[in-house]
Amino acid sequence: MSGSSIIDEQCLIIKEQEISLNIEQLKKCFDTIVSELNKLKFPTNINAIQKISTSITIDDTNPYNQSDIVNHPLFIIIRDCYLDVLHQWRTDQRLEQSSRAAFSEISVLFAIIGDYVTDINVNAVKQLLIHKPLIDELNECLIEVATHGKYLQDLQIDAVDFMIRAIHRLSRRRLEIQNDALLGPLLDVIVKCVCSPFFFNIFMQITELKNLNEAQTFLLNTCTDYIAWYEGNRRHAIYSVVRTALLKPFTQWFQSHVATFQQWNQLINNAIDKHCAIMFDFGLENDEMLSSDIRDDCEKLIDGFIFILSSLSNSTANTSSIDLIGICMFHLYAMTLEQNLLDYIKSRQLSSILLKLIDIGNEEMQFNAYRILASIMTEQDIKMLANPSKIANVFFRFLVEVIDNPRKIRRLRNLLRCLKSLVQHDQIKEELIKEGILPQLIRCATEIKFDPLKEQQPALEILLAMTFNSEAAALLKQNSQFISYLKTLLISSPEQGVRRAVEGLIWKLEKEDTATANSAIKSTTQSAISYKYDIMLSYSHSDKDLCYRLHDRLNNDHFRVWLDREQMHGSTMVAMADAIENSQFVLICMSDAYKQSVYCQSEAHYAYERRCHLIPIVMKPNYRPDGWLGITVSGKIYVDFPKLGFDQAYLKLKNEIDQQRKNFQHSTKNLDQLRSDPSITATHLTPIEMTSNNSDGQRSINMCVMFLQIVCFAETFL
Repeated sequence: MSGSSIIDEQCLIIKEQEISLNIEQLKKCFDTIVSELNKLKFPTNINAIQKISTSITIDDTNPYNQSDIVNHPLFIIIRDCYLDVLHQWRTDQRLEQSSRAAFSEISVLFAIIGDYVTDINVNAVKQLLIHKPLIDELNECLIEVATHGKYLQDLQIDAVDFMIRAIHRLSRRRLEIQNDALLGPLLDVIVKCVCSPFFFNIFMQITELKNLNEAQTFLLNTCTDYIAWYEGNRRHAIYSVVRTALLKPFTQWFQSHVATFQQWNQLINNAIDKHCAIMFDFGLENDEMLSSDIRDDCEKLIDGFIFILSSLSNSTANTSSIDLIGICMFHLYAMTLEQNLLDYIKSRQLSSILLKLIDIGNEEMQFNAYRILASIMTEQDIKMLANPSKIANVFFRFLVEVIDNPRKIRRLRNLLRCLKSLVQHDQIKEELIKEGILPQLIRCATEIKFDPLKEQQPALEILLAMTFNSEAAALLKQNSQFISYLKTLLISSPEQGVRRAVEGLIWKLEKEDTATANSAIKSTTQSAISYKYDIMLSYSHSDKDLCYRLHDRLNNDHFRVWLDREQMHGSTMVAMADAIENSQFVLICMSDAYKQSVYCQSEAHYAYERRCHLIPIVMKPNYRPDGWLGITVSGKIYVDFPKLGFDQAYLKLKNEIDQQRKNFQHSTKNLDQLRSDPSITATHLTPIEMTSNNSDGQRSINMCVMFLQIVCFAETFL
């Protein structure tokens, strides 16, 4: 029997009996095939390899996805055959029909192998695909696509398409592979492809297409998927490059077509979705400042998304419109991760539209709607919720679903970010506590499988926000194991953000009540000259530019100003408390960012509890505080810097400080009179009969009561 016949026989066995073959039997077939292939010379073995590739079926019913069988030498031979044909094709050598068939079949086989990568076989598949000669050939090919549009008219582009898909599926959600040095150049040339004029020219034709051909599929789907799923070290830089190249032309196209969105088909919807998916990657990890042009284009897209959502909120939803609603919501959420764009979205009064759409479509769409609402809802919006427990239930269920799924770690991170916004609302906070969310948050904060910065720190900050609820605070105080862990973490964690959150929790759970009680007495009896600082600035880092300008102006006018830019030493919470206790005035620099910061809330809460002289400063145009911040500054005169302009607002601030100082001096004078006039004290403040028969203990109690009465009486002047 000839070598080809033996190979045919083994291929038939594999194809017909694959399900019943065990791993050893399968390897034996592969051994026989390899032995015969080694006897054949190129290109004679091309036909054999094409037959082998088509005979191997990989699905849930066979052993390929249950072992490292892909490390068998047969797959190396198949890969090298693909590499030979790729080089011939790339260098314009004529391909025989057998080579063309093998070229496509091998790429499809490897793409399927990529779908069935497991922890067991991942290293074998990596060795197979992350192979320098193969990556180099693909790079050279894609450079020619991006530069000259070469191969885009050749049907064999699908063989490159499937091989890129294979590498993408192998590396998806595997950061150690995505960060592999060999894959860096491949990512760069894929980015060049989507930033090329050939990519956008194809996109411009999307309204005229019924189906995508091989080249269109490669550029619009495969390349965009590769970038969208990339989560490696260069993610933000890659997205910035793509956004710079594509945002302007895409925005122009979108604006000119959005009025006819009712006529869009699924192909158009998908193309828009993938286009946006490779441009918007904002968030706390990205410190890039958006240029005014990019911000303007993003705002135009936001307006278009809101137009679509508003129109569909008043119509009967079908499958296509539900998909489009989901796309608009997903990318609107992505844009809420950039502070300036979030401010713009808030200004568009989107909450009422989203509340109409919540009950349309599937759970995923509802979740995206709630994620946006978590970032933009005001206290008034919360009151509009027919069932506020529903939003808490949705987030709790998704947290339970993703907390133990390593493949959904990115969703967990985004979910924690949304919860940080949600827990600023007391009503939602109460509902989350009822759902029993505290144990899940404690898991995220304490289990070593979670990243210290990306999961543990936000979970700790959410728990810190929860401590402003008395029920949650009581539950956490009773959890001695958790508190013990916090104290260990405070010493052992190398991450400053983690230590800050931990220290905040320890302060709230163990120290704040005592500190507040002690400092309240001190603040009532403190004289103006005993303060170390005239002013403490309590502000969000997002508003630092205006705060630093205000700080410098106050310093120039010889005010003694405490600002954490210069004077935060040692324990953060202790330093904050010390600054508040030793400052005559606390300026509350109000903005959305301030309200959403649990650290700012801690400062404002402590200053409020100890009855400090608070002066609210408006930092952003048209901002009006609500919720806990609105309660804190209730009844006080605001100094609105955006409305008045810096100079006029600063003058108003100085006048307010002068006026409060006069009032303080007047009240202090009255308090001194009370202390020095025994007739007032005896007549008005002593309900307890003072006799010589009182014991020392009773006398001490009477003196304490008298002192508290003096304090309370004096406060009527403050």
